[in-house]
Amino acid sequence: MRFLHRDLFDSHILKEFSRALKTAAFMPSRLPFIVRALRDQDRAAKLRAQLAKGGLEVPPLLIISVTKRCNFNCSGCYSKILHQDDGDEMGPERFDELLREATELGISIVMLAGGEPLTRRELLEIAARFQHITFPIFSNGSLIDEEYAAFFGRHPNLIPVISLEGGQHETDLRRGYGSFDAFRDAAWVLNRNHVYWGVSITLNTDNYPLVLSKHFCRDINSLGSRLFFYVEYVHIAADSQALVLKEEQKRELAERIDQLRRDVSAIFIAFPGDEDQYGGCLAAGRGFLHINPSGRVEPCPFAPYSDSDLRCSSLREVLSSPLLAKIRAQHQLLVEGLGGCALWANRELVDQMLSEDSKAR
Repeated sequence: MRFLHRDLFDSHILKEFSRALKTAAFMPSRLPFIVRALRDQDRAAKLRAQLAKGGLEVPPLLIISVTKRCNFNCSGCYSKILHQDDGDEMGPERFDELLREATELGISIVMLAGGEPLTRRELLEIAARFQHITFPIFSNGSLIDEEYAAFFGRHPNLIPVISLEGGQHETDLRRGYGSFDAFRDAAWVLNRNHVYWGVSITLNTDNYPLVLSKHFCRDINSLGSRLFFYVEYVHIAADSQALVLKEEQKRELAERIDQLRRDVSAIFIAFPGDEDQYGGCLAAGRGFLHINPSGRVEPCPFAPYSDSDLRCSSLREVLSSPLLAKIRAQHQLLVEGLGGCALWANRELVDQMLSEDSKAR
């Protein structure tokens, strides 16, 4: 019973890669990669299941914030608010080692975030060599030029995911004037280089009707996006709780996503999604982990708590850290609530776990 959530999560991942095969009809040159990626995901899931029998539960997904640097200053940016440590960013050698460790453990999806990850081209070139891992790269899109697009075209396991807030008005309002035009420019050059790409949208109560509409998604799809990634707004910024999804919006989200899958030829993923079906929060290694720019391991991007550091520990070792183990043991208490992140909503409990861990040492 303990690992039923893992089997369910793995099956959902495989289902999304299977859906990608259908969207590849519009991009036949990417079909061989998607077929190979589907096989790689299945192989990795079997390796994780084998390790679980030996007592090591490995998540299928890592989120690595590779840098604090960013050329944008978006309103309410959680990364700038939560990750203000002065530690050096992870170097290329450790990043390469980390991906090798992830491979040995069967981690098959590594999301690269920031800051702006395209400011660290040297890390993206390392990631490109790990062809059996799929790397969605969450970017503001402003640095995607002809050279970067050609690079992505040569390495289909790197998937640019450009952040939007809605249409031109919504995107420019939060991200700065000209942001939506920069997105259109990036879309054009990516399509010219036959790159499989997508968009990431922070879902809040204001933009909810627009960005989940068939009309909006078809418009963005017509620009070339084959992936829509919705991230529920978390009110990290002070006085921003009004943007949190309303209860009725959260209840109907899964149904709206399912309808869009029928109406638009693209992949639609909502994060965190309906975590109740997995018995609680998927952070802390039940489904994913977050690694901050300096290499400290956190339960998720919205929970900046850590008792382990990849600069002096292996990935295998940190998967068994006391803090992560405590969170996993109490995952049933961390069910979805308002605000998009169970750990952030229960941050006093997580802080208490970390304090208990520190005292024990």
